[in-house]
Amino acid sequence: MKKKFMNPKPIYVKKTSRAIILLHAYSGSPNDVRMLARFLEQANYTVYTPIFTGHGTRNPEDILNEEPDQWWQDTQAAIAFLKQEGFQEIAIFGLSMGGLFATRALEEKISGLIGGGAFCSPLLPEKTNVPENFYRYAQFMLDTFSDDTPEEQQRRLEAIPSLVDTQLENIHTHGRRTYEQLSQMDAPYFIAQAALDEMISPDSVFTVIQKIKSQKFTLQWYPNSGHVVTVGKEHKEFERDVLSFIESLPWKEEMHDQ
Repeated sequence: MKKKFMNPKPIYVKKTSRAIILLHAYSGSPNDVRMLARFLEQANYTVYTPIFTGHGTRNPEDILNEEPDQWWQDTQAAIAFLKQEGFQEIAIFGLSMGGLFATRALEEKISGLIGGGAFCSPLLPEKTNVPENFYRYAQFMLDTFSDDTPEEQQRRLEAIPSLVDTQLENIHTHGRRTYEQLSQMDAPYFIAQAALDEMISPDSVFTVIQKIKSQKFTLQWYPNSGHVVTVGKEHKEFERDVLSFIESLPWKEEMHDQ
């Protein structure tokens, strides 16, 4: 008997006039950042965690059928949504791939953004362990939720590596562009990196910060955490660090209720 798949949903809780966007990872969903979202809500911030197109389904191919350009559009749409909701000051953060798009938004100086950051993000264009991880993710999803026969599952899995390679090359194109534009960013910027990151080279963050010309950046290192630092052993320390950074941002509006 296969488990019933529960589609993860975006989180949107309106608290005060200070709004935070949290973007999830490549093979993830808003569940990646749910604990951080709840923590920031308790600190009286409005929090929005959108879901990238193709994500949050039981079919891993739904992700692979999308393009990174669409996820960049999703990022822009999330910012536009909060503006339409009346929020004039927004901070934007992302985990892993989500951090690439959060960083690009800050580089492009989209109006309304006053700062943000990236958590364990592949900001340095180099080889990662994402392909192997996505294969394991696809295997888990099919084993757990698919009604396919074992033969059909195997056929689907055999198609995954080439599809991932093609998509990751497109993501790396975005990553290279984001890396090259880091020196253009002047907003306050927060970087979280886990020392036990199994997806990207943890030490790459030290090359990344040399590219940042702004002095308004904060680097926090988590020696006992893996790639998904948002749910790791040090997630409480991580949450406090993110909140401390957010509270240091140049908010013009007081925290009055929406």
